[in-house]
Amino acid sequence: MNGRPGVNGSGGPPDRGGESEEDIDALFAEVRRTAAADGRRHPFINYAPGGTINTGAVQGDQRVENRSGAPGPAGRRVKAREGPIPAAEILEAAFGFAEPAWFPEARAQLDTGILFLTGERGSGRRTAALNLLRRGGGESLALRAVDSDVDLASWAPGDGDTGVRGYLVDGLLPAHALGPGMIGNLRRLLTEADARMVVVLAEDPRLVHALERDLHITPVRCEPPPTRALFDARFAAEVPDPARRARIVAGLAPGLLTELLAADLVPAQVAELVSALVGATGEADTGEGGTGEADITGLRDRLSFLAEREAPELLRSLEGDPEALAFLLATCVFEGHDHRIVREEADRLLVLAAGRLDHTLPAPGGGPGDGQGRALPNPGFALRRSLDDLLRTVGARRAPREIRTGSRFTYTVEPVRFTRHGQAEAVLRHAWRQYGQLSGLLTEWLGAHRDEHDLTEPVGRVIGMAAGWGGGRRALQHIHTLARSDTARGRFIAAYALGMAAADPVLATEVKYRLDDWSGQRGWQVRSTVAYACATDFGAARPGLALRLLRGMFRGLTDHHERTVGRDIRNALLALFASGSQPVVFGVLADWAEHGDPAGELALATFPHLLLADSLWFQEQLLRNGDHTEAIVRLVRRGLADESLFPATRSSLLLWCRLARWNSEQSAAVDTLLTELARDMGVGELRLFVEIDRADQSDLPGRAVAHDALVAWRSGHTAAAGPAPAPPSGGTAHPHGRTP
Repeated sequence: MNGRPGVNGSGGPPDRGGESEEDIDALFAEVRRTAAADGRRHPFINYAPGGTINTGAVQGDQRVENRSGAPGPAGRRVKAREGPIPAAEILEAAFGFAEPAWFPEARAQLDTGILFLTGERGSGRRTAALNLLRRGGGESLALRAVDSDVDLASWAPGDGDTGVRGYLVDGLLPAHALGPGMIGNLRRLLTEADARMVVVLAEDPRLVHALERDLHITPVRCEPPPTRALFDARFAAEVPDPARRARIVAGLAPGLLTELLAADLVPAQVAELVSALVGATGEADTGEGGTGEADITGLRDRLSFLAEREAPELLRSLEGDPEALAFLLATCVFEGHDHRIVREEADRLLVLAAGRLDHTLPAPGGGPGDGQGRALPNPGFALRRSLDDLLRTVGARRAPREIRTGSRFTYTVEPVRFTRHGQAEAVLRHAWRQYGQLSGLLTEWLGAHRDEHDLTEPVGRVIGMAAGWGGGRRALQHIHTLARSDTARGRFIAAYALGMAAADPVLATEVKYRLDDWSGQRGWQVRSTVAYACATDFGAARPGLALRLLRGMFRGLTDHHERTVGRDIRNALLALFASGSQPVVFGVLADWAEHGDPAGELALATFPHLLLADSLWFQEQLLRNGDHTEAIVRLVRRGLADESLFPATRSSLLLWCRLARWNSEQSAAVDTLLTELARDMGVGELRLFVEIDRADQSDLPGRAVAHDALVAWRSGHTAAAGPAPAPPSGGTAHPHGRTP
């Protein structure tokens, strides 16, 4: 096995397929950023071998974000669609939950083993389902998601589902016939597993009718409690102290709260209202008390659910102002980015429009005019509109300066943000649905966006959402061309767009079909796109599917294009691992590594990088002798023994040692691993121990273990029976087993 080239060649720098290392590093920084959803166990990763990481706090009017590109909508939690449901999502669903009137009936049906739940979008079906499963399972957090295209007639709990108390099918699609014997079989399987299942039905009246007609089952309809009840429950959870709640309400303008609660708000809108209200007053129950000073004058302007009704009027008001209209659309797409980028993109859109954004055309004869003799503003005038004027016109603002970190340097931005949350999506959705020519122009504009890393995510997000806005059999047509792009950015935009589109259960079936088809094609571009998609929220929500797709795509190192695909697959595996699926990803990689096919080669080459993607998980496994401890030690040994993998494996383990200097548990984990390696030392283990023993830091964790192992080896003794291995680095053995 020694001398075998890794995914990136034999120890050398990876072949980027015509793309620079900086380009790819920056691009995958964006992938890892978008995959790290808020509330996951490790929300950030410091992955900088050989670099210096300063994690100190920054105070003042600026803030530092250690990420590539703009934050945008980052921080959103990925809802599990397949596999274990994170405990954080289950607990979040329970936080401030207002029990609806139909809840007891639903619990009674769930006690029979299975419950079908229906209701309108936004009515809180998933939140209610998670609370039903948690309570029905004795407050257990061991719940699993089953993807919406499942065939319930052939479904059964998995072999690894021991201890799982509940299953959630969120958005069941009418893709498979539901037979009369299906329910009885499901109840039997669930009873044997001591579990329950909630099936949330997709918004299709025909499916509900089929259940009632063929299976004699009447689904429970999810209707949220009254708005006031939702508000009271959420408000009490956010601010447990009644006196604080009274102070907040007293600080509001008379009648404002009554006016806002008079509308039929869905649970998510009520949660937003409470969060905005509590955040504005500083009265959140943080353990430090609140300031008592309400900053609620702009509360109405910050509520996203009011944006829907105002988007049409905003667009109509700009019909005669092409510059402001272009600026509005650019702000919708690039909200959160530097004002210079937003202004430049607006100018580019205006030029590309070639008059399509002008509500009034020049008068006949070529002279300027609007048909009434009045002169029109000259679009080429350099001082035509000030930035502040444009911001006021579209209802946006320039946020305080922020410091951001790219792959090679830091820079400052002054991001443009709408005053009202949700304004961007509301405007774009209305424009896309109502104005066909404008949607075509936006597609052309976004498809030819500038070659900058931090703009790929917002472009992909909008293109993906547009697939749901348009619908029809050609909903994903505008993504196909990007998926076959020769540039990494084009493929990543397509992948991100597919992930956004898959949030719609109906579109998710076509997305999965396309990705499965592309994963088996010869073209390297579409396989690269599949790898990118697996590294986004789409893969994080479906780790089993993502790993299956990745397994069959690597064709070996036949040329630089295949090396590009291999690199993209490796980065997707790292993103999946860091997104909260550590046991699943590692277990699959360990299994791949036992085979001599291309997937096995890829697994071995990925493992050294995996050690740094979440070192705490590996160290917990070693300390607690977890299910994967033996496989971890085995793969470390293989990495040290392989000449092409040794540098990366050694670097990862040395970084483990350095980072463990400030944490006793991590230090103990390092000692545990090195002690296990010392039991049966080969050349790779000896080379590692020599480097640890020669380290400058006298208190380096693992140094004592390495030193003792080397002393024993030089004395002719090893922890395991058998002759001592040959000396590392081609040295000559001393007659008595000592190094010179």
